[in-house]
Amino acid sequence: MPAVGLSFAYAPQSSMTGVELDALWTVYSGFFDTERAVFDEAVRRADEVLRYHDPVDGHLCGMGLVSAHAESHEGRAFRVLSTGAVCLEPAYRGLNAVQRAGLFRLALERVRHSFSDVYWYFDTFSFKSYLLLSRNVAEYWPRRDRPTPAWESGVIERLARRHGGEAWSPAAGIIRPQGRRLRPGVADAPPDDPDPDVQYFLGRNPGHAAGDRLPCLCPLNARNVAAIAWRAVHRRARRAVGHPR
Repeated sequence: MPAVGLSFAYAPQSSMTGVELDALWTVYSGFFDTERAVFDEAVRRADEVLRYHDPVDGHLCGMGLVSAHAESHEGRAFRVLSTGAVCLEPAYRGLNAVQRAGLFRLALERVRHSFSDVYWYFDTFSFKSYLLLSRNVAEYWPRRDRPTPAWESGVIERLARRHGGEAWSPAAGIIRPQGRRLRPGVADAPPDDPDPDVQYFLGRNPGHAAGDRLPCLCPLNARNVAAIAWRAVHRRARRAVGHPR
């Protein structure tokens, strides 16, 4: 069993050495079916690399790519934290590692841009990534129980076009494949899963296995941050009494 205190650290992507990039590729390629050149380009376009390490033996057990930038839509300015290529070895899941690293990075963004609204953007071909929203935050888009409001819909389109370029399909609300997809067995979505959020994801992104990505948006406001923190504490308490979640 891994130690509970899984460590993580952010570093500028420009500081990555060849050896470090090779180690990241080893982890990444275990989850994603793509060419090394596609991975290298994704790293180059990111601002920061997030790395997870086992606190006992120090081995690299997960990663993610993060970018931060200013945006504006219909006269309303805000900040965007966009994430991608997030992967974590199965033995280290359920330890709130993604949530803790995300809250830490949000805190840095708040220090640097104290008066700006901050939104989290990602696009995904994994139903598990989508469930991070439905199981952890109160407000996010798209969602099964209500339509996406006009302003948020415009922001999603703006960011999806930024990240997907010509692969963005406004009619489908999907970014079409761009040379990468999940490896079989990493996050196979059972078609008969009774979870309504899983079914919603499958309905919105039927081509996920081929590499289609669903763009998602989440305001990192006080309500959502409180929800993330409360659920993380709740999960830890349940694990302490022998419940897995």
